[in-house]
Order: sequence, then structure tokens, then C-alpha cells
Amino acid sequence: MTAARRLLLLLTGINLVNYLDRYVIAAILDPLGKELRLSDAQLGRLTLVFLLVYMCAAPLFGYLADRLHRPRLVAAGVALWSLATMGAALVHSYPALLVTRSLVGVGEAAYATLGPAMLADGFAESDRAKSFTWFYLAIPVGSALGYGLGGLVAGAWGWRASFLVAGLPGLALALWMAFQVDPERGAMDGVRDLGVGESFRTRLGHIFLNRVWLACTASYVAYTFAMGALSLWGPTLLQRRFDVSTARAGLAFGGLAAVTGLVGTFLGGWLTDRWQKRRPDAGAWISGISLLAAAPVVVWALGARSLGAVYLAFFLGMLLLFVNTSPVNAMTVSSLPASVRATGVGLNVFLIHLMGDAISPELVGRRADALHAAGLSGGDALARALVLVLPAIVLSGAALWWARHQPAQD
Repeated sequence: MTAARRLLLLLTGINLVNYLDRYVIAAILDPLGKELRLSDAQLGRLTLVFLLVYMCAAPLFGYLADRLHRPRLVAAGVALWSLATMGAALVHSYPALLVTRSLVGVGEAAYATLGPAMLADGFAESDRAKSFTWFYLAIPVGSALGYGLGGLVAGAWGWRASFLVAGLPGLALALWMAFQVDPERGAMDGVRDLGVGESFRTRLGHIFLNRVWLACTASYVAYTFAMGALSLWGPTLLQRRFDVSTARAGLAFGGLAAVTGLVGTFLGGWLTDRWQKRRPDAGAWISGISLLAAAPVVVWALGARSLGAVYLAFFLGMLLLFVNTSPVNAMTVSSLPASVRATGVGLNVFLIHLMGDAISPELVGRRADALHAAGLSGGDALARALVLVLPAIVLSGAALWWARHQPAQD
């Protein structure tokens, strides 16, 4: 196995554990909230606090990654978030829970900014869509494991045990990553560390004057706003509207995430790889169309009154949303010069969470609290509150539609 493929395998495994950790809390939100006596707004704020720390740490790690040994930075981040996740099993108050989720945010920021840049330095641009497909396939699998494992473990031993189980795998992966070789920056772009002597202001100019990067970031801000709310509140919606148990809701939503994520992510990467030789902007076309098509399906999912219809609508909606993952991330990384790639990814992470899923779960929670106080049932109030995601899905597709025919780098 080549060094690049070994790195892809390891980073994919870490990405899987990353999303397992992130979504285990979504599976246990209802029992956790009941034991600690938390409102929906407080439950939504768990995501806000986690992502505020995450997005603030991301640019710092991006800056460090353009200068230091990246595998060791990743290893430190993975170890930190794993220990913090396990620590959440010991909390007995809301402030303590917020602290553990904040530490998870620091750890995940180290990995999220460095992983894509390292992959881009390991594979030529013609192979990046394919490699990024495998990398991002870990998102639905990890999310599914978080939903399913979190629900099953919580059903058998309580929600605290779910945090313990979720945190263990990352420690082994962190140890493995610490001994990896850092791929040479820009080697696959025909350059060698260009721009190392440039000022930080000049480096920022390479990023914020890049139209493709701006379009992809704007699209992903809106996409993350929508997915952040849907992914966190989806299992709870099943529990409240249809009286589905915690374990069953976690398994159901995990199964949906796994199948739609695998098929959608693979399909998006395969179509981009197949068409980009004839159309350089194929990724923007594919992502834009799939996102715009997802909006009416999400409307159906939120309004459906039978459990079977909800499952079918969520299946189709999530499938269309996941098609976007591989093309837009490959476009974002490939649009940047190698010298600022990690910094650009870090800024992208900061912005998409600042205006995306850092705020949407709590906004939905506050809206659900208000609607419930006005007389709607818990399930109907949550479904009505989730309508907030629809304009974001449309905006996400429109931004990528605008990105068509733009040059890859400015």
C-alpha cells in the first residue's frame, strides 16, 4: 500500500470516528434532557457551544498546519476529543456538559482543517474527487454508528454509557496517526511550498479573492445550517411525533444516514469524476441540482403524518443532500493554492459553523419551545420549527449554481 493510500485509510477512519462522536448525542438527546431537566433551547445550545469553540480553533490550526508537522497536530486533536467525549459520561450538571462538548470542539478542529489539505497533497487533482469520495463516505457511516450505537447502548445501559463507547476508538487512531509521515505540501500541484514567505494578509487575499472558494463556502454555510438542525433533531422528531423509542429512533435514523450517505456521497463523487473531463464545472452542476431538488422533499418529510411516509421522505431528501458532499469539498480544496490550503480550509470551517450549524439547532429548539407553549404538541412544534431549514437548502443550491463556469483559481 502506498503512503498516500495508507494516509487516506487512516484519515477516513478518523473521519468515521469523528462523526460517530458528533452524532451519538443526537441519539440520546431526549433521555439526556429529561435526566438533566433541560429545555429544547438548552439541548440545541450544546451544538452551539461545541461549534463556537470548534470554529474559533479551526483557523488557528489551519495557520499552524501550514507550518508544522500535520500528523502530530491531528493526533493531538483526536486524543483530546476522545477523552472529552468519555468525560461527558461523568457529568451531572449542564455547565459541566457544556465544558466537555467545548473540549470536543477543540480536538475536532485540529483534524477537520488538516485532513482535507493532507489528502490534497497526497493525490493529484485528477484523482482528488475519487479520494475525497472515500474520505467523505465515512460521514454517513460514522453518523449512522453514532445514531445506532448511541441509541442501542443508551437503551441497554443508559445515555452515559453511550459517551464511553463513542470515545474509545479515537485513542487508538490518534496513536497510529502520530507516527505518520507528513506529505509534502504542493507536491501534487507541481509546486513546492510556494508562498511560505508571504505575509498573512497576502495569504488571505489568495483565499478571499477566489470566487470559487467564496461560492463553495457560501453554499456550505447554508447547507450546514440545514443539516445541523435536521441531523440533531431528526431522531427526536421520530420520538415525539410517532412515539418511537430511543433505541429504535437511533437505529432508524442511523440506517437512513448510512444508506443515503453511502449511496449519495459515492454517486456525487462518481458523477463528478466521470463528467469533469468534459465539464470542468461538473461538481457545481451536480451539487447545485441535487440541493435544489432536496428542498421539496424535505417539505414532504416535515409534513408527513405516517411513519412510513416520513421514512421514505427522509430517505429521498438525505440522499439528495449527500450527493453534494464530495464535489463541493473537492472544489473548495482544489480552488486554493497549496501554500494556503490548510488556512483556507480552516477559514471555511470557521465560516460554515459560525453562520451554519452553530446557530440552527438552538434556533429550531427555541422555535419549538415557543410553538409548544402556544399549544402545539411536542412533535408538531418541532416539525414546524424545522421549516427554518428550507430557505437555507435553496440558498445552498443557488450559490453553487452561480459558481458554474468560474475559474478554479484566481
